Amino acid sequence: MTENGSYNKRPLWQWVLIYGIIGLVIYGLIYYFVLANKERSSKDSSVVIPLATNFSAGPSATESAQIRIILAVDGFSPKDLTIKIGTKVLWTNKSGSAATVDSSPHPSHTDYPQLNLGNFADGETLSLIFDKAGTYKYHNHLNSSQFGTIVVQ
Repeated sequence: MTENGSYNKRPLWQWVLIYGIIGLVIYGLIYYFVLANKERSSKDSSVVIPLATNFSAGPSATESAQIRIILAVDGFSPKDLTIKIGTKVLWTNKSGSAATVDSSPHPSHTDYPQLNLGNFADGETLSLIFDKAGTYKYHNHLNSSQFGTIVVQ
């Protein structure tokens, strides 16, 4: 307040300038701490990991960053699989017709909802990263005689 009881009023252009500078500082901080870090981490995580090609059909299948399961006319191969937490499993449909990957039990699919990957046409691939230990059973909902089990350690 001045001596005569009135407030010192700033011209409008000064307020616009002050708020503009504050906005630029806030945007710069957000960019530096959020957006720039995302760009750096995505560049750092662009390592290509080859798909596993050697796996057995038994419960002690080769563990890798990625495992491929093939759905053929006679079912999933490998049918039983043991993997580590964080492994990405890819299902490729080579059955000649549409199929699904859904958690057990058939037909409710309630054991592990993340595994309800849904429909995929012949030649397509579905994937899921298993981030929790456990035993997960799944099947092809369109042909429930085709099923498999994944043990995550």
